[in-house]
Parts: sequence; structure tokens; C-alpha cells
Amino acid sequence: MVDKGNCSKEFFYQCLVRDVIKKRLADRDKAFEFMGRWEIRHPDSKLREDVKYQWSKGNRGKEGEWYD
Repeated sequence: MVDKGNCSKEFFYQCLVRDVIKKRLADRDKAFEFMGRWEIRHPDSKLREDVKYQWSKGNRGKEGEWYD
């Protein structure tokens, strides 16, 4: 169950990862373009790594879905 009151950086980051996964389901190329733009602005980000890891574990962007 997702805590709707959770406003932590971790929560927002997990939402970002799930959003990229949803983008990938809809249009793989657009998702990769988004990650490329993200990496330009956030060169130390692990977004691509985390998206790949979550995808490999079966995360498909459902609300609250996260694998450690």
C-alpha cells in the first residue's frame, strides 16, 4: 500500500523510475530519449541503472511497485 502522505526524496525518485517504466511500455524510444535528457541535467544519476534493475525484477510501473 502506498502512503499518499509520503513526500520523501526516495518516494519521488521511485515514482520517477515507475514513470519511465510506463513510458517504456508505451514507447521504448521516448523512454530512452527521456533518460538521455535526464542524464545531461543529472550526470551522477542512477536513473537508467535503476530503471533497468526494476524492469528486470518485473516492475511495470504500477503504483507502489518497487523491488529492493
